[in-house]
Amino acid sequence: MAVRFSGLARCARWMRRIVAGIAVSGLLLTSTARLSPAQDVASALRDVGSSDDFRVRATACALLGRARPRGAREVLERALNDAHPLVRTAAAVALASLGDPSSVPALERQMARESSPAAKAQMKSSLETLKHGGSAMQRARFVVLLGNMKNNSGIRGDALADFLLHAARSRTRMLSGVIVTDGKDASLLRDAAEKHVPVLMLDGSINGITQGREDKNVTFRAQVEFSLRKNQELKGRLTGAATSFGSLQVLGDQARVAELQNDAVDGAVQSALRGADVGLSMASK
Repeated sequence: MAVRFSGLARCARWMRRIVAGIAVSGLLLTSTARLSPAQDVASALRDVGSSDDFRVRATACALLGRARPRGAREVLERALNDAHPLVRTAAAVALASLGDPSSVPALERQMARESSPAAKAQMKSSLETLKHGGSAMQRARFVVLLGNMKNNSGIRGDALADFLLHAARSRTRMLSGVIVTDGKDASLLRDAAEKHVPVLMLDGSINGITQGREDKNVTFRAQVEFSLRKNQELKGRLTGAATSFGSLQVLGDQARVAELQNDAVDGAVQSALRGADVGLSMASK
């Protein structure tokens, strides 16, 4: 499987074009397929190490990071060695949410041998959070508040919208000087206000996914768009597109088709956010 990118980022107030030609390093944090079976902490503790579906394992990690049950740290540290980079990324995010500095050695060990650039970037971010605590806000240039993520493609409904949300979260976290939040932590937003760190709302939508054929490959092309707002005022838009392709045989396997669609969306998100640091700087003014 391979992914090819083309991307365009444009903002209403500064009219800048950025064309991306980059390669996908792997899937990132997402919970697109389904939630942990019972959607509770006990199930999540089991699913992290026992589910055959990497998406369920990643979702379980996210739940543990939010719920912070007893024993979560040990489970999440083991998940740093998961076979799938999405799960390793999710575990690193969750460990940062737990806020226990005891996880620093485990994160450092895994980061030293991590092969996924996205997972490695998240581990680095989590280590900074655990080592420096509140100083992360002092170093922040922006806080990005993730808003509504919509799937307007007509394909896979809420599942693909969830994927867009988590792809946006993972890609935005890789931007320098950016803290990403879903708004549930009110203290973070208060801290940003006190330290005069600009808060920007990021809404997104999948505007289309089209299936095609190229030589002996099936292709899926995704188009995404993000809007940037400050204090409810539209500051600009970022758009991106990407095409994934695989052998025609995958059309008989709905799971593989879904994976190709996910890859196209993730690539489009990466393409749109390629120049987001410039867009965020302009939008914050």
